[in-house]
Amino acid sequence: MLKKLILLTFPFVLTACVTPVALEEQSAKPEYQVREPVLISVIDQRQRVKDGKAETYVGKAHASFGIPVDWHVKQVLATEPEDKQRTLAQFLEHRLVTGLNNTGWSAKAADLKQLPDSEQVQDLLLERDATKMITLVLNEWYFSINLNWVSAFNFDTDTNILVYDLARGQLVSKNIKERDVVDEQASQSPQNNVLLAYKAQLDQLINDPEVRQAVSYD
Repeated sequence: MLKKLILLTFPFVLTACVTPVALEEQSAKPEYQVREPVLISVIDQRQRVKDGKAETYVGKAHASFGIPVDWHVKQVLATEPEDKQRTLAQFLEHRLVTGLNNTGWSAKAADLKQLPDSEQVQDLLLERDATKMITLVLNEWYFSINLNWVSAFNFDTDTNILVYDLARGQLVSKNIKERDVVDEQASQSPQNNVLLAYKAQLDQLINDPEVRQAVSYD
């Protein structure tokens, strides 16, 4: 699915360099509440990583003369000291947990490397004292941006969403795959434009109607 995404402009005072978007403004914003503790996991299964790219790889930037350069979390997206040590999956997981807890959830990061089977999920929920788990499996999470002018950039995502319940097992298993065409804001840095596109995608995933129905009480 192709989607046009227009990023909101935040009121920054422009100086020689644009202030990075605050963590709260990068983080997911759920439109509903949950009663029970929830585990959050983001698992990287991108083919690019299987083919040799680092788990920190996020996309390409076309700089001078259109030469493409690989971008990684620590080089481009890190706005907190801990981000420099995070993989893409850990980076996104942190933005999910932070945003959920900021709006009243009781969310914890699972920090898993591999997708667990149903028995492992049950054990994990019991071990972490949680009743539900939301898992995002990244099949693709990639952008390509041109730094020579302000226009738009492509942001490709392919994500499996899984929701588990301690008593009822797996409640949701679905896939969302799309290309967002992100209109860049001249008042923002390339970093901020990407961070805001990430937030918009995380918002879409966590607020998916099936996910909401499985974990909310409203």
